[in-house]
Amino acid sequence: MRFIISLCVSLLLLVNGEIVSGQTSVPTASSSDPCYNYTTLDDYWRDIRQYHYYGYNDTLVEWSGWYRLYLNGESAQMSEWCVSNVGCGGETGLYLNDSHPTLEDGVVTREVVGTYLWQWWEYSNQCGAYTSTSIQVKACAGDYYIYEFVKPNISAPSPTYCAVSFSNISSDPCYNYESLDRPWRATNESGDYICDEHFSWNGWYRLFYNGMNIQMSETCSSSYSCNTYYSLWLNGPHPEIEDGVVTREVCAGSYWSGCCNYKSNPIRVKACPGNYYVYELVKSQFWCSGYCTDVSTISRPVFTVSPDIITGSSITLNYDPCNNYNIQDNHWRSTLNYWSMYGYISDHDDTRVEWDGWYRLFINGSSAQMPEWCMSYMSCGGYSSLWLGGSHPQLEDGVVTREIYGSRHDQCSRYRSEPIQVKACPGDYYVYKFTRPTVSIPAPVYCAVPFSTLSVDPCYNYTSLDESWRATDNYYYNNYYYYGMCDYNVEWNGWYRLFYNSQNTQMPESCVNQYMCGTYEPLWLNGPHPQLEDGVVTRQVCVSSWNGCCTYTSHPIRVKACPGNYYVYEFVKPTFCSAYCADVRSLNETSASDSCSELSCTEDEWCGEKNGVYGCLCNENQTRPDSFDFSETCESSSGSMSVSHCQLFEAGFPADVLHLNDPSCKGTIRNGRVEFHFDNNEHVCGTNLAANGTHFIYSNFILGTPRKEGLISREKILKLPFSCVYPQTQSLSMNVEINPLESIVHETLPAGEGRYRVRMTPYEDDEFTRPFTGRVDAQLDQKMNVEVRVEGVDSRQFALVMDTCWATPVNDPDYSLRWDLIVRECPNPNDDTVELRQNGVSTSSRFSFRMFIFTENSTKLYLHCAVHLCLLSSNRCSMDCNSGHHWRERRSLDFHDSASISMGPLVWSEGNTDKWVPEQVKASEASCLCASLMLLLVPLMSVLTLF
Repeated sequence: MRFIISLCVSLLLLVNGEIVSGQTSVPTASSSDPCYNYTTLDDYWRDIRQYHYYGYNDTLVEWSGWYRLYLNGESAQMSEWCVSNVGCGGETGLYLNDSHPTLEDGVVTREVVGTYLWQWWEYSNQCGAYTSTSIQVKACAGDYYIYEFVKPNISAPSPTYCAVSFSNISSDPCYNYESLDRPWRATNESGDYICDEHFSWNGWYRLFYNGMNIQMSETCSSSYSCNTYYSLWLNGPHPEIEDGVVTREVCAGSYWSGCCNYKSNPIRVKACPGNYYVYELVKSQFWCSGYCTDVSTISRPVFTVSPDIITGSSITLNYDPCNNYNIQDNHWRSTLNYWSMYGYISDHDDTRVEWDGWYRLFINGSSAQMPEWCMSYMSCGGYSSLWLGGSHPQLEDGVVTREIYGSRHDQCSRYRSEPIQVKACPGDYYVYKFTRPTVSIPAPVYCAVPFSTLSVDPCYNYTSLDESWRATDNYYYNNYYYYGMCDYNVEWNGWYRLFYNSQNTQMPESCVNQYMCGTYEPLWLNGPHPQLEDGVVTRQVCVSSWNGCCTYTSHPIRVKACPGNYYVYEFVKPTFCSAYCADVRSLNETSASDSCSELSCTEDEWCGEKNGVYGCLCNENQTRPDSFDFSETCESSSGSMSVSHCQLFEAGFPADVLHLNDPSCKGTIRNGRVEFHFDNNEHVCGTNLAANGTHFIYSNFILGTPRKEGLISREKILKLPFSCVYPQTQSLSMNVEINPLESIVHETLPAGEGRYRVRMTPYEDDEFTRPFTGRVDAQLDQKMNVEVRVEGVDSRQFALVMDTCWATPVNDPDYSLRWDLIVRECPNPNDDTVELRQNGVSTSSRFSFRMFIFTENSTKLYLHCAVHLCLLSSNRCSMDCNSGHHWRERRSLDFHDSASISMGPLVWSEGNTDKWVPEQVKASEASCLCASLMLLLVPLMSVLTLF
């Protein structure tokens, strides 16, 4: 989590000649009793359940007299409890170090202690870290308190008095509670991470364990128990009946910090007749924490769940549930409610629903039904998704019983719930006799899938989908403008028919390799296409990923076979960044003679196969020089280059994988040569323009990227640079961009302290004395040095810290394919080529790494870094990366400000190949010079971004 801190000052009002904060004076009823002579203090940010930093500071307030606390108009009191990671609007939350007085105690003095907001990152107990000035407190008739606030101790950073409010209890919670039967929250349960902050807490709860009474744990619960990360338990004994409602501190057990170094929001507890307790549970203060129940406190059964399911295929009822059902219309039950796009909605739990009778499912008013299948990461608004373990019945089947399974992540049948009864009804819908799901399943929810009756035949009412990038042989980075496609960005509506270059095609029925079909994770049908007589069928959709061909599944789709030997598909948004494939493998099953007839090889070539691809090979008697046979011409502000077609094919570079700097500029095969061309008009093709003082230089290159798989590679690729040089007096303006070698961003510091600049520069040497000043050639595995520097700040006060740095094959820091270089301020342990030269010690940070490239037909590498400014006075700006436990989460006094910057692109390329190329210089009619070199090079296009 990144905290961007802005300094702000409390709102100050002038009341009766005194400066106070958010205050209102109350009319005096008695000149001596402060219970009738106080100022109201209503600041929402003082709430201990507000963990945001708002920049307030009570040392800036001119305190005078007595005060009564409110929160949003509701009466409140000072907190008596420590809560971790809470500053109550400032940086240090102040609370009473003792209980409030009673009416008969009169005016008492109480010690005030403080909790520092940021200190919890250090895994140390921060409660009472600061002792402030004591204050006087008095209990008043009417069940409220008043406080004689004074200026807090200034040694505490930005201290503020904390407030807490509890809702009025209108009825006895012992008889007005919600039953919460969650055996997976017991202290003997583990293996999952279920986070209570996702649930909607409201009111009082009584805890059960499989129908038996249980209570919250009063002793330390270690981290990872109770199926959560931070285990919450009561720091104190349960009350007696005569104690009434009491407030108890809640501790958070953690693997890193022990039993009670973290403290969550306090809760109210009450002992009830019948030997049980009720709890006013509230949202936890920590990420992924959960309330624990102690299995040693299980007592006699309080109630028994008796499912009224009668096993059998047909059951006789005294009434027809098709005419007597409840409507269940919840949009979050939809299987299309993906967590990846709409947020992880998991605050629903059907074990908390009082199910009664039969139900018909709707989604936003449209008829729906339970799914008969599962897909990976199905949400349905709960933590575990329930689906029907069998097909729906027919009308003639009557009432049937079906198994219910529960999915979790990519495990479709991880849980098994209570069976339910199902009936098909006239009008093409179903009714279900829902019962309480098995309580041992974490937060289960019955799923619903949209269901619509076809009003017209989709074989004659479809949308044509002819997009060549969907082809099963199209690598995701083959096309500059169509790579990494994601079909969840498409608003699918209705039925579709697939084409490939106007030819009829279909979805593949077998595994497609990852990164094909123009996407990262291709989608294919896990099952055969239907026959005409099958009508509309539902098919599972597999996702080809790094983890296998069908480890993950996307949302199923409906398919229909049509007269004329084609299929139509009802496409929906997939679960992941993936795309539906068009199978062109059947289209490519042509004979060798047909393939050769299409190639038109010259008399110096012959048709043959290499690596499974047919192409034109060089004749045996043709001379094969050590370099490629190439030629070039320069005319005016244009240039052309041609290379032997058969030599390129024999080297493993078919013409279709070759292009200029702009990947859309492909070559043309003519007379046994592959020709490329750029000009100053409509075919700039990524040409770079440079000047050396006497000449203008137009440069470009032919790039060839073999098709390979894997994440990164240090193998060479083909790059043929060429250039045209013209005297400046004969140059023409060309519509290309001259890219800078370094970029500067200006950032305004908080509170008007000034402006600073962040600069990033690559260096040629390890001493960081020679910055790159132009295009360079760098070999793969060559060390590259990078420096990030901040200017315009006091170097005696600030240091620059690199948090993370990573590489992507495209100019997008959020791109899914990445390679980490710096992780949590230290070198990536999985890449031993990364060296951290310095970080967090001055206004410049430095690191180095060895050159690499991504291999999905990518010829570019972009670098990104996340950084922040650090106060040197904190003595915590630099990380000891050699320690075995260097990882820690922290944002304290060291974090000051952040900025963003972009630099580049910088172009590096790798030399030293096994091919030699003669340097040639030719003069054109325009008195220009044309230089051409052939190298096997690796370019590195780098954009470094600071956040």
